[in-house]
Amino acid sequence: MTSTGFRRTFVAIGVCTSLALAATACGSGGGGSASGKTRITVNCEPPKSSRTDRKFFDADVASFERQNPDIDVVTHDAFPCEDPKTFDAKLAGGQMEDVFYTYFTDAGHVVDINQAADLTPYLKELKSYGTLQKQLRDIYTVNGKVYGIPRTGYSMGLIYNRALFKKAGLDPDQPPTTWDEVRADAKKIAALGDGTVGY
Repeated sequence: MTSTGFRRTFVAIGVCTSLALAATACGSGGGGSASGKTRITVNCEPPKSSRTDRKFFDADVASFERQNPDIDVVTHDAFPCEDPKTFDAKLAGGQMEDVFYTYFTDAGHVVDINQAADLTPYLKELKSYGTLQKQLRDIYTVNGKVYGIPRTGYSMGLIYNRALFKKAGLDPDQPPTTWDEVRADAKKIAALGDGTVGY
């Protein structure tokens, strides 16, 4: 497993394959290819400029196809993986890949418009699923059903200027921990004048 998370593609493909074999949502164009194989499409293939990630991704696909000779995996190299300008249009127009990436903030929307398959019955095949952070798993869980598998995660933080805190009479060793405290501290910093921005 690499730190980039692309090795998890195999897991996502495996889950979608189970769905394809169960005659559900996977497999564009009627679920088959000209060869009679089940065909699934996968987005987020790393670009050729990311040689290492691309190598791992392609190796995962090749390994999967060797283990499942009746399945043809068609990968799409597109950056960004999810373009907010076209995401909903692709979903509505039936142009979205069978296995696709979505931002955490879009997961609920994809489920709400019935464009996600229920993966819950296939979780037993994902032995590492329980090792994923619960807060990440919960993003893709709606009404007790799992509709996606997190592949990577990110954190957000708030950076503050210690010197500016001191200048405003605030303790830089006790930064705000709630939004109300952020607002209060921002007002004190903005009160310094001379165009000082509090937040």
